Amino acid sequence: MLLTVKHSLRFILILFLIFNLIGCATYQEARPPASDGKDEWFASDKLKHFSASFLIGAATYSAARWGDASKDDASIIAFSFSSSLGIVKEINDEIRRDNWSYKDLIWDFMGGAAGVSLSNAVD
Repeated sequence: MLLTVKHSLRFILILFLIFNLIGCATYQEARPPASDGKDEWFASDKLKHFSASFLIGAATYSAARWGDASKDDASIIAFSFSSSLGIVKEINDEIRRDNWSYKDLIWDFMGGAAGVSLSNAVD
């Protein structure tokens, strides 16, 4: 299958995001437990939240467009899916570690919106 320039750029963008996410997800830092009460706006876990949501938003948008959804429908589907996963992640954090973070959730929303917006612009 021969890819058009538009699809080639989208494929390269998705590969770049996957490698970025793998690097963020595999980075481990020894830190005290999350119950120390510190939840900063700019911490290493915020980059992970943003990157994961960005990738999920971009990939979902691309999948929806390849499934013949309109640009508007694909944007709604992708942002909704990305945001839902962020909410589920925070609910899981609350249940398992008593560590709900609205700041993490905001970074999830910003990452999903950025991924969808960039994918929409490239489309």
